[in-house]
Amino acid sequence: ISINPPCNHYMASNMALAHSYSSIKQFENCPRQYNEVRILKKFKQSETEATLYGTAVHKAFEDYIKDGTPLPAKFAQFERYITPLAAIEGDIHCEEKMGIRADFSPCGFFDKDVWFRGIPDFMAINRDKRLARVADFKTGKSSRYADKSQLELLAAMIMSHYPEVDTVKGALLFVVAGDIIRTEFTRDHLADIYSRWAGRAGAIDKALELNVWNPRSGPLCKFCPVSSCDHHG
Repeated sequence: ISINPPCNHYMASNMALAHSYSSIKQFENCPRQYNEVRILKKFKQSETEATLYGTAVHKAFEDYIKDGTPLPAKFAQFERYITPLAAIEGDIHCEEKMGIRADFSPCGFFDKDVWFRGIPDFMAINRDKRLARVADFKTGKSSRYADKSQLELLAAMIMSHYPEVDTVKGALLFVVAGDIIRTEFTRDHLADIYSRWAGRAGAIDKALELNVWNPRSGPLCKFCPVSSCDHHG
């Protein structure tokens, strides 16, 4: 991939800044929230009923796929989404922690020079077919605003970690909403994918350089932990 890695202000100042899909989305939704929560650590994102439910669903799915543990009765209606995953050919991984450096080479999730982090909910590596499958479980009530970019980032990270994989088929499984959003990426897409994410990460570097973190108002302001913001509530 012939892409120059982005200049990283944190790296230059010996401070490690690790990006992720969720951190990029948080910054783009509201730079001030990103700064107050992730950098200054003045506020914490509290658990909600929805996030606790999502965590419980993810754990139940992982136990089912890895160990064959039956789903709890309250999640039994989701079995039709999970059974096919457990039967996929290849080496199956759940919640595998992956990282990449700013030069797009693979590294450990907690390495000091990690640039982007990702944790696929489900991943299957079929070396014979040079194919990987990745899935992310969603417990939201609607798939209307599904964001496929999460899958493209995971696909790129998988191909960096597994050079024997040339194609990644992905799916966002909206198990509550009853919808599946599918994607497919190949090595031919890697340069474009990393270029896009380098640009998105670069916006955070610029905000850090200028120390400008303007708030961005929206319908989720009432749930924001940054209570000192004028838009809160």
